Amino acid sequence: MQEYEVMYHMIIAENIKKLRKSRNLSQEKFAEQINCSREFVSRMENLKEKPSLKMLLKLSFLYNIEPSYFFTKD
Repeated sequence: MQEYEVMYHMIIAENIKKLRKSRNLSQEKFAEQINCSREFVSRMENLKEKPSLKMLLKLSFLYNIEPSYFFTKD
C-alpha cells in the first residue's frame, strides 16, 4: 500500500471514531444506526477494514456532515 493510502486510511479511521464518540455512541449503538455489525465498526476504527465510499456517504447523510469530514485531519 502506498504511503498516502495508509495516511488517509488512518485519518478516515480516526474521524469515524471521533464521529461516533461525539454522538456519545457505543460501537454497538453506532453499528445499529448504520446497519452493520459492531465488529465491522471496530475493524474500521482499528484500521483492519476500509470503509467503502458508499459507507462514508451513508455516514455523511445520516449524521448531516460533509463527506470531506472523513478526509480532514485536525
